[in-house]
Amino acid sequence: MERKQIMGLERMTGDWHQYKDLFLLADEDEAMLARYIEQTERWLWTVANTTVGAAAVRVVNPYEGELMAIAVAPAHQHQGTGSAFLQALIAAYARRGWWTLTVGTGDTGPAQLRFYLKNGFRPDHIRPFFFSQYAAPIEDQWGPLQNMIVFKRLLKPLPHWVVPTTAAIWQPLAVTQPLAPWPVATGDGTMGWSLAPVKQAQTLTFVGAAFDFALNQWAALLNPQPLAADTDLAALWRYWRRAYPAYVVPANYFRGNK
Repeated sequence: MERKQIMGLERMTGDWHQYKDLFLLADEDEAMLARYIEQTERWLWTVANTTVGAAAVRVVNPYEGELMAIAVAPAHQHQGTGSAFLQALIAAYARRGWWTLTVGTGDTGPAQLRFYLKNGFRPDHIRPFFFSQYAAPIEDQWGPLQNMIVFKRLLKPLPHWVVPTTAAIWQPLAVTQPLAPWPVATGDGTMGWSLAPVKQAQTLTFVGAAFDFALNQWAALLNPQPLAADTDLAALWRYWRRAYPAYVVPANYFRGNK
């Protein structure tokens, strides 16, 4: 099998079944593993010329990916091997120019939750009842897995941004297709998206921002009225603008940036 080696990290280019036992440590339902494994970039982690870990990463778009599986052999667990493997993957995709890497894990496994938090990932959203599609229940320390907790890790710092003032006047922009969210802009060219239709120039409430990976710039997320504190702006963006990848955060993300 041909391999391209980067330190202890090796890109797998041959048949992944040779390392199926390692992949099944990460996803023990073989049918679920088979659904995605062929559509991923697969990696190996070696220690002293011995393969001890395997991982699979799905390319979402040119700026983002999802870590679908990562595992190390039991004899090498609890020694920092998994963290070294994960950090090497993060570095490899950061060099490629990615902005974010996501990963999903079960909601009843404290060891896995701690692992991703320790390695710089932060909770992003939940995929409810994700594990109901598995052929058999999977038990972890806190009980059977039910929901998938999705974590996200920034691979490089986002640029500083000056938050628009509350007195800013936003002008609706002409669009060929009136789909949410609706584009608006201030007189000085600051771009934004209104979560509700805007028919005339007016002040709007700043509720968050979206960093456009392709344009390398922030755009304000706005609404005529304040939103509920638990509004999931990232979920709204994924629903409305799936073809336009962005990093979406609520307004309180910028408290120290004014």
